[in-house]
Amino acid sequence: MARIPLKMPPIQDQYLIIYILSQVVSELFNCPTYPQFNAGVRDKYPFITYNFVDPEHDRNMDDTNTMEVTLEIGVQALDEFQALNMIHRLRRALRFSSGYRRFFTQAHVVPHDAKQTNNQDSYGYQNAIYSYSFDCSFSLYQVGTVYKPEDLNFVFNESTIESITAMNTFSGQSIDVSKEDN
Repeated sequence: MARIPLKMPPIQDQYLIIYILSQVVSELFNCPTYPQFNAGVRDKYPFITYNFVDPEHDRNMDDTNTMEVTLEIGVQALDEFQALNMIHRLRRALRFSSGYRRFFTQAHVVPHDAKQTNNQDSYGYQNAIYSYSFDCSFSLYQVGTVYKPEDLNFVFNESTIESITAMNTFSGQSIDVSKEDN
């Protein structure tokens, strides 16, 4: 029986968030991302899962071309400490890493409100499967915009601002602040 190839949906709205999340996961861990309902018991661990927490509320807010989406993002691994390490690294990347947050902001998506980690261990065949997750909300601006893969840049770059110079246009004075001053 021939397999029908999966057709990728347009990269927009909720799928845009999943597409970018999978790029972050690929860069951070080099592992796949699956919908939570389709993860099941796999041959290869670890992997990341996602689930829409309340899809009914993934909607435009007040006709402002803005959408709020909340995902439950999880890690499944055969090693407890690997799963813990991965979930904490992913949560920190979404909350604090300017490099990974740029993956989202280039498409007018802002990750925020990554909540506490939850434990959801289970057993598959003869192995314990360690699973940890957290909820993360995303604000999506410019709802309906369709992106092509070539429109998005997923080269990780976490640059640091070394110094800033500001000029007061009225007085002509400048203010210089460098990283070493702090």
